[in-house]
Order: sequence, then C-alpha cells, then structure tokens
Amino acid sequence: MNINKAKKMLVTETEQLMMIRNSFKLEILQHLIYPHSASEVAKFMNQSPQKMNYHFKKLENAGLIWKVGTRNIRNLVEVLYESVAEQYVVTEKTDIQTEFIQQLKDQGPLMHLYDLSEQIKKDTVELLNIVDDAVHVPSAALDFQVQFVNEDERKEFLNKYIELVHDLVSKYQSEKSTENIHFKALMAVYPKINEGGKA
Repeated sequence: MNINKAKKMLVTETEQLMMIRNSFKLEILQHLIYPHSASEVAKFMNQSPQKMNYHFKKLENAGLIWKVGTRNIRNLVEVLYESVAEQYVVTEKTDIQTEFIQQLKDQGPLMHLYDLSEQIKKDTVELLNIVDDAVHVPSAALDFQVQFVNEDERKEFLNKYIELVHDLVSKYQSEKSTENIHFKALMAVYPKINEGGKA
C-alpha cells in the first residue's frame, strides 16, 4: 500500500465531485482501497476490461486514483492502481457546489433527472425511518431498456410514453376517494451509457 495514502480526502474540484457523485465510479473507488489492476476490478464488477480502463483513466486524470506498481502475469505486465484516500469528503465551498449544479443546469433535462434521483433517495430514507420493519411498504420500480432503429422511432416512443403515463395518472387522480391513499410517482427516460462511457 502507498505510504502517502490518506484516510480522508477533501474533494475540492468540480471534476472530482462529478466522479464521486457517479455510483459506478464510486464503486470502483471502493474496490481500490487496496491495490488492484483494471482487469481485476472488471471481474469484481462483471464489466469488460475496456470499459474499466476507460473509467480508470478518468479517475486517474481527476486525481482520485494513482499507479502504485506493476506485476507480471505470464507475458503481460499489469499496472496496479489504488485510491488516493480511503474516504472522500465533499467540500461545503459554495463556489464548487454552485459550479457542479451549474454544469447540470446547462443540461436542462439532466438537471431534472438529477433532482428526481435526489428526491427518490430522500423519500426512501424517510420511509425507512418511519415504517416498522414488519410493515410491508407497497411500492414498484421498473428498470428496462429499449432500442430504436432511428430517430423517428425514438420520438414515437417518447410521445407514446408521455401519452400513456398521462392517461394512467388522469384515471387514478380522482378526488372522489374517501381513503386518500396517496402515492408519489417519479419517472425518467434517458440514454443508456454504452461501453467506453458513451451515451
């Protein structure tokens, strides 16, 4: 292990903040508390070595991981990486947080997606705090992927998606219910990130 490894690192750069707010990259950092190669972490996370190499380079350029050595595997030389700290603490500096939020605002739909994800996390924690362990919380979550042959088909899907959701919500948004059982629905559609980190 690198003797300069810190217990905690204060994240002060916007690029670093973007990295640790990414759950995939954060999981990589957790694996790199101890030295590992990109191929090892790829196996841990059931990902391709090419994809892992891409994310390793991003993390290294951001100053969150560093090379700590090499080892010979048959006829190959593997590079070992380690996170520069065991824990990362996000700065409360207003300018850094503002710059991070501004980057999201520059991408209007992404800012909305970010807000929705934060709301889901907040609501989930509140539900965990108020319900008894023995009580079943009725909820539903869908995770699916769709593929389109062209732009017209993508637009058709989005229009149909909006139409169907609107009709469903309108049907069950009746004020006639005497029990007033309220549920919140947060829905999102966004591009899938492919190998190499491209949308």
